Amino acid sequence: VGAVLPCSFCGRSGMPQCAITIFVKGDTAPTWETKCIYKHVFRYGSAIVGSKNTPSRNVPMKCELCHPTLPPQPGRTSQKVQAVSVDAVWRYNMAEHLVTAHEEYVIPGHRETGVPLPSGVLAAMTFSELEQKAAPYSKEALADTV
Repeated sequence: VGAVLPCSFCGRSGMPQCAITIFVKGDTAPTWETKCIYKHVFRYGSAIVGSKNTPSRNVPMKCELCHPTLPPQPGRTSQKVQAVSVDAVWRYNMAEHLVTAHEEYVIPGHRETGVPLPSGVLAAMTFSELEQKAAPYSKEALADTV
């Protein structure tokens, strides 16, 4: 597995074909696109929630600090909400992304000084009880990764 922001399909780092883009359209579940040869289909809406049989919620996400609001499509007069594409970060890579891309923020377990993270950003990267129970790591070790 790559050491820096690994692809969640193949585990490699720094491979251009493993970049992942999500298409966000209003309040509906995003769709995604990648050229990783190991990609597989998953339902974003189900994966973001997790379940007893599939507790992992590692999905590509829009960084709310990089993209706090989605820009309107230039020249569009239609009331219909258009899908906007943004570079995504895998949920389990979000803490590393925040450490490297957003140096001004406190990142629990990584950086203790700075501006507090918005609550929505912190909540999005916190492990659920299902994930914590299924992980081969202690609850304390998982808390340090957030």
